[in-house]
Amino acid sequence: MANRFPVVMRSSTQLCHEWKERSSAYGWAFPSDWHVPAVDAVCDAITADADVWAAAERLGRKRAAAGVSLAETLVDIDGLAAVAPSRYTEPLRRAVSLGWADRITAPPSTVADPLTGLVTPEYLNIRLGESYRAAEVRGECVSVRSALVVIRLDLSSRTGWQRTLPMILVGDAMRRVFDAGQSLALLGDAVAVALSDRDNMLARRARLLCSMITHQIELDPEVSVPPPSVWIETLPRKYSTAVDLMAELGR
Repeated sequence: MANRFPVVMRSSTQLCHEWKERSSAYGWAFPSDWHVPAVDAVCDAITADADVWAAAERLGRKRAAAGVSLAETLVDIDGLAAVAPSRYTEPLRRAVSLGWADRITAPPSTVADPLTGLVTPEYLNIRLGESYRAAEVRGECVSVRSALVVIRLDLSSRTGWQRTLPMILVGDAMRRVFDAGQSLALLGDAVAVALSDRDNMLARRARLLCSMITHQIELDPEVSVPPPSVWIETLPRKYSTAVDLMAELGR
């Protein structure tokens, strides 16, 4: 893609800022999750006139792990290409694409997150597939018997341990409320879900979970975050759409 704007070299920080502005203008869906350490590595390489390949591959893997589609990832790279020297455009697109594909096709390294004890999105997708196949055999829609309870915390202004500890509390509360073999998964830094039976107790469990998490947050002096958002999410009719939904919820 040809540069549409004059290229003026900046410091790494300035380049990062201009890239983010351009990416937002091109339609990046979630501005709060745009910045990751790999972004800084890419900007450092460009401003140092160095090889950008390794940093761009890392960025591609990070975007895939965060559930960002390849199309959106490459539109983001087009935003960088608009403010970086044109010789970087093709290497950036190729390296990011390879990194993205590498992460998507790699087997999960573990079934559960070691801190929260919640299973990975990859494992949840396997359990979802089982639910959809069972519903197909019964000749019914999967949402008749199954649903998701989604828990989201606002951790946007927290870093380090202040981002990790609240989700540990969430995992503990989820295991106490959903203690009958439900799949409890960590979808992102601030989002968890429970794949549960849709019965007449589900709404009550969701309310109880919200109350328990709020209570634990209030009691812990090391945690200072707003109360959680907890809701019941209806599963879509198709499994492929459910996988996309998990990626979207985790962002």
